[in-house]
Amino acid sequence: MMFFKIESEEFWQKIENNVKETGLEGGVYRLHCLKDPEGDEVIPIQRCMGEDNEGILYIGKANQFLNRVIDLKKSLLPNYKTKSHVCGLRYNNDAHANFRDAFPIERLCVTLVSDQNPKRMEEELLFKYCKKFGETPPLNSLEQANI
Repeated sequence: MMFFKIESEEFWQKIENNVKETGLEGGVYRLHCLKDPEGDEVIPIQRCMGEDNEGILYIGKANQFLNRVIDLKKSLLPNYKTKSHVCGLRYNNDAHANFRDAFPIERLCVTLVSDQNPKRMEEELLFKYCKKFGETPPLNSLEQANI
């Protein structure tokens, strides 16, 4: 699995290169948190009905990865004020201070799954996640899961 680190200065360029390599501009992206900023192992997350070893904090769709994932990055950054992404709004909400401590921005990363029908794929992944763990990823909502 290829991780794109949110705080990387090459974040945009790496996403753009991935789009060129795969030939697909959109699909589904997932937010994770690495155990170590330089590693490639994610923090597993305890869920209602088991442990999520993929450490998925959020599942989203993008018709164009470049635009949507950059919106995600901007919304997660503490000094960048934007309301362009619900995940960042939830992450930076004062009620989530402990969440930010457990999953610091320095270790947040995304993985991309290219697909020609991002909406269908997002719905499918959220449904499977809910079925397996009894709830959505921490920064998603039931409304997003269409449940």
